[in-house]
Amino acid sequence: MRWCPHVDLSKRDEKTITLDDGTTLLFRPELATDTEMLWEMFSTLSEESFRFSVLPFPRERIEEWTSNIDHEKALPILAVVRHGKKTRVVANASLGFFDANAVKHKAEFGITVHDDFQNKGLGTVLMKHMLNIAKKNKLHKVFLKVTTENERAIRVYDMRVQNRGKIGRREFHRWKIHRRLRNVCFHVKLRSKILN
Repeated sequence: MRWCPHVDLSKRDEKTITLDDGTTLLFRPELATDTEMLWEMFSTLSEESFRFSVLPFPRERIEEWTSNIDHEKALPILAVVRHGKKTRVVANASLGFFDANAVKHKAEFGITVHDDFQNKGLGTVLMKHMLNIAKKNKLHKVFLKVTTENERAIRVYDMRVQNRGKIGRREFHRWKIHRRLRNVCFHVKLRSKILN
């Protein structure tokens, strides 16, 4: 069973979190009105962050995302912060679903955190949120692809493998790392327990 089109995802998957530095953010599903904030986030990524993205993020691609939101195919979640009167997207994550019966139990995970919010724990908290959504929706596996040149990301995910307590040792059966060509693929076999 996957997303039910009649469920109101706009409130169900929202969560307010506070980072260790005191910054409060809202995790919420992407809306059709988020084009400008998403473009601002992706167009201001550093060359280092942008260099390791799996696909390029031209404005047309972002407009496509926000004009064709279909929760049967993907669930994009944004991390939004408020600076005075301005609201800003500082991270986005998504679960991409598959139609074929043989792989309906899986989702592809993607995440991007803006440079201004890296090394603050946001990526870890957002990843936990996305894995909890996957569990609530009865998915059994989630996978993430990382280019082999992205040593920083590989170290982060390897750390999660070696120190499972950071994500929750009992919640995960195991992570598997497969090195193929220029990608590293991390798989998470989900258990039913929800992470805090």
